[in-house]
Amino acid sequence: MALNNTFAIVDVVDFAVMKASNKKDLLFTVDYATNVGFSTTTERLDIRGGLGAPIRVSADHSRTSEFTSELPLIDIGMLGVKLGKAAVKGAATAPMFERLQVASSKVTLKQTPKTGTLKVYVLASNGRDIVSELTADTTASAANKYAISGKEITVHNTITNGTYLRCAYDYTSGANTQLVRVTADDFPFDVRITGRGYGKDESGNIAPVAFIVHRAKPTPDFEMTFANGQATNINFNCTMLATLIDNEMAFYDIIPLPDETF
Repeated sequence: MALNNTFAIVDVVDFAVMKASNKKDLLFTVDYATNVGFSTTTERLDIRGGLGAPIRVSADHSRTSEFTSELPLIDIGMLGVKLGKAAVKGAATAPMFERLQVASSKVTLKQTPKTGTLKVYVLASNGRDIVSELTADTTASAANKYAISGKEITVHNTITNGTYLRCAYDYTSGANTQLVRVTADDFPFDVRITGRGYGKDESGNIAPVAFIVHRAKPTPDFEMTFANGQATNINFNCTMLATLIDNEMAFYDIIPLPDETF
């Protein structure tokens, strides 16, 4: 049944982002947003004159439009779009720090440290406070020395079983790693955004409502917070850019689809 001209939008929409220069180049899709919004503003010039300075002429100009969304999940593709630099897939340098307990004068690391990056510290009995730092040696010849072969660290026999070590190092990750690097000189490129939600009218009819943002510039700013009991929310916001569509300089289209089912 057709949707009436007057309807309510009562849920978030799903949307897809692609390069504006190539509509087939899909960058990422979002079906997990908590809100999606459009805002349009204009400036009004009021010309006044005469006794009491009444408004004689009023003209609107300088229309701008913004696309906003809030995402409770982190999408690597989305971060790449905001940064203007796609995530690189491949081996990367990653950090690691571990707390390990000595057994038979040995501990085994999770990864193989990169040369020159390993730091080894002896911890107090509480397993947290640093007592001393050990330095590398081929045979762990003294209490303040350690030796390493691959992932295995050997300490001097004066460091008793059950002692905790803190090991900090860099290692080379696997080939499927995605690296998102924030640089000083990369900024977002123009994108096209399309999406679909639904509208519901007073008669209970439900039908899709689609939209197209013809060209937009994502805002590069974002904040990532690691907090206990709280998901990180990242805003994907864009400034819309006027684009020639059907001989009009358009920002976006809202398209109710009353003959379709949701």
